[in-house]
Amino acid sequence: MFQTIGIFGKYRGNQCWTHIETLIEFLLSKSCSVYLDKPSCKKFPTHPQAPLMERDELQQKIDLAIMVGGDGTFLDVARSIADGDVPILGINLGRLGFLTDISPDDMIETMEEVLSGVYQEERRNILKVTIYENNELVFEERAINDVVIHKTDSPRMIEFETIVDGRFLNSQRSDGMIISTPTGSTAYALSAGGPILDPKLDAISLVSINPHTMSTRPYVVNGDSEIELRAHEYCEKTAQIICDGQITHNISPDHRTIVKRNPHYLRLLHPKNHDHFELLRAKLHWGDKLS
Repeated sequence: MFQTIGIFGKYRGNQCWTHIETLIEFLLSKSCSVYLDKPSCKKFPTHPQAPLMERDELQQKIDLAIMVGGDGTFLDVARSIADGDVPILGINLGRLGFLTDISPDDMIETMEEVLSGVYQEERRNILKVTIYENNELVFEERAINDVVIHKTDSPRMIEFETIVDGRFLNSQRSDGMIISTPTGSTAYALSAGGPILDPKLDAISLVSINPHTMSTRPYVVNGDSEIELRAHEYCEKTAQIICDGQITHNISPDHRTIVKRNPHYLRLLHPKNHDHFELLRAKLHWGDKLS
């Protein structure tokens, strides 16, 4: 079912090279065409049958993306290729990941099954954030986990308004707020006291960070909602927008930030026996006996 495969690696270190070499040889033995992502694999030893390719060109050419690394690398890759409607599969090199859920020991067996059409596929919501300054677009990005309005290095809290579908929700003073997909509900939003959302839900959660009132609570809105953030006048140079903890843009009272569901979904592939509840139990240690 998949014939043209793109492989993406970690940006730092060469710990994924051995696994990438194994993947290349396996895929070539299955008569697949293989390409390497140039930004993340530029230090990989040259392979005559697996050329490097720039990511913009790569996402238009491949019908499957394989990411070898951790959840952080997965987020970077997924953001950049999601609009190409390319399914992505994660080989996990670190601790058990929510997104990269295939161990290197099971990599070849899983790939045998995937190439035979035996796998699970999920379509998950992605967020799109646009920032306008005096009605001019100055920033646009996607987020797999979350879009966060956050204070900068200043110790002061920030004050901002939240508007949902054109209706005023609230004004708050806090360290910020996390606007999260169900995928991101087990990331930063969980640390801030937000709810765990099933990844199949069409929903967006709003979770305040250290709000200056006990009455502020997490709030969940429909996935079709458009969320607007407006920083107050004393937020000059003290607030920023952060996508997946990786991409930032400073904002001021002159900016309007709009967050809504991206038109394209994340196509996430899992092994045939994938169980999200089992993953939650393992990551969050549910049911562990107290010593």
